[in-house]
Amino acid sequence: MYHRLLNIFIVSQDSQIETLLQGVQPEERFSHRFLCSPNIDETDLNDYAIIVLDFQTVAAESLEPIKSIKADRVVVIGCFTSDSFPVLAENYHLFDQVWVKPFAEDKVQASFAGILRHLKERDETILGQKYLDTLIDSLPDLIWFKDARGAHLKVNDSFCRTVNKTKAQIEGRGHYYIWDLEPDEYAQGEYICLESEEIVLNKKETCLFDETVKCGDELRKFKTYKSPIFDTDGEVIGTVGFAHDVTDLQNLLIELNILIEGLPFAVMVTDKDRNITSVNQKCIDIFSLDRTEFVGEKVDFLIDESKSFTRSKKWIIEKEKEGTLLLSKNKVLKIHDEKLLDTFGVLAGHVYLFVDITLEHQYKNKLLIDAHTDYLTKLNNRRSLQDFMRKTPCQPGTALLLVDLDNFKEVNDEHGHDEGDRVLIAFSDLLQQLFPAENLFRLGGDEFAIIIPQVKGADRPEQCAEQLLTGFGDKVARKFPHTKISVSIGIAMDVDDGDFGELFKKADMALYDSKKAGKSAFTLGANSL
Repeated sequence: MYHRLLNIFIVSQDSQIETLLQGVQPEERFSHRFLCSPNIDETDLNDYAIIVLDFQTVAAESLEPIKSIKADRVVVIGCFTSDSFPVLAENYHLFDQVWVKPFAEDKVQASFAGILRHLKERDETILGQKYLDTLIDSLPDLIWFKDARGAHLKVNDSFCRTVNKTKAQIEGRGHYYIWDLEPDEYAQGEYICLESEEIVLNKKETCLFDETVKCGDELRKFKTYKSPIFDTDGEVIGTVGFAHDVTDLQNLLIELNILIEGLPFAVMVTDKDRNITSVNQKCIDIFSLDRTEFVGEKVDFLIDESKSFTRSKKWIIEKEKEGTLLLSKNKVLKIHDEKLLDTFGVLAGHVYLFVDITLEHQYKNKLLIDAHTDYLTKLNNRRSLQDFMRKTPCQPGTALLLVDLDNFKEVNDEHGHDEGDRVLIAFSDLLQQLFPAENLFRLGGDEFAIIIPQVKGADRPEQCAEQLLTGFGDKVARKFPHTKISVSIGIAMDVDDGDFGELFKKADMALYDSKKAGKSAFTLGANSL
């Protein structure tokens, strides 16, 4: 606990005063030290808590220094005889106590003891205020004291930060000024602050409220405890309030049951062993179960035996690098597993958030499709072919057809690129009529690739090439008679466990031979049988 040393200055030539005062025991946690001198001029009076002036031995001029330092924190005692009463009459306002000489020793000591008690009570009152201010200013919650009329008597630093005002601006002011509200705005909003104060004053007991408060340009939710303050007669003279901001899910384990029903997504809370402790209504709707079926169960009980669906079969479960997804016919939810840590950083539980990412998922899929699809023909592009060759083993019996449109440059040069685009679209339509779309690739310009997996029969690739040549003449060349458009094809077939790189080289050489042979033909690459 604290200890206070009181410096006492006795301005006198009479040692009797010091002797008398030394006979008074200091208060608990207090001690005192005396300085006795007839001269006041050379002494720094600010160092003393009590100054005793003996006007039997000092002149009235000694009061001049007292006038400059006199304050509530300094106790000034005047010792007078009947001869010095005129000094008292002129300067009575400077003295806290008057001792008349000759002294009645018991009265002087009793008076001095009373002064010591007063100083102790004053210091302990100040210290109590410091204790209170330090306590409330160190807390993150908003704390305030109000009188019965609603004026704020004391607030803490958190309160000031929240309302963006100083303590000097707040103390003594009412609700509307502090929270920057107009009465009409208050009446039309969801605010109940003033009404809750009336409830506490009338009930004369601590009450708990959920309150909405406007902080700047946003609304915040507070869990508010308000208690009445009683005077010594038991009458209510005001209230004290504690407001805990629960908007940002602070201290989740304590506040989660208050908040999760108001969240815009499904929430599930578990302990550290992943036993479910709480869910909100949106979570119940997702899994089509009653609330009682959740609590106490492991999280895994929500998944069926195949690990591909929820128990209700309403959602497909899909694992990705970024996390787990729940997919239904028209909605995609991403599961966020947020760890709950206690004040020591030790795992205390988990919060599962089911966030709607439908639009994000659709956009991502569209980007993937666009990245692997040729914009003009809607066929798979070169990047898609590269991914296919990288991820898919080249099995024996796989055939590759490389196709190139003959005289396509002349179409662009003589008839324009729009006409060339129409040729490419017509050709891609033909390809999709003859082959599965997943096996077709536009490599760029007028080059195309066709993969035929697991060819049955040695003449199967040639049959496909003949169908393509015939179809081109009937459905493409005939549609563009003003051009000399035709098609050349190079064929390669893998008969051993090879790779697509080698197969591609063989097909490319075969295509070159077809071009060299006069176009509008197909060639089977060497070593392809």
